[in-house]
Amino acid sequence: MDCEACAGPMELLLTIATNEWHTDSVSWIPLEDRQRNPTGVVVGNHGRLNVFACTRDPAHPHGFSVQ
Repeated sequence: MDCEACAGPMELLLTIATNEWHTDSVSWIPLEDRQRNPTGVVVGNHGRLNVFACTRDPAHPHGFSVQ
């Protein structure tokens, strides 16, 4: 992803996921942590929100991607 302000490269700053665990397996999850969505946050269609920051100037607007 490129910065809209300077066209410089952006790097992944933060990922916010809908689920705490992978949906294909629960075998290794501790019993007390079996709840898949403890925060109640739902991103898009149960995906992830990625937030990117400009590597040249952190004051530039952040970039966002929903997967």
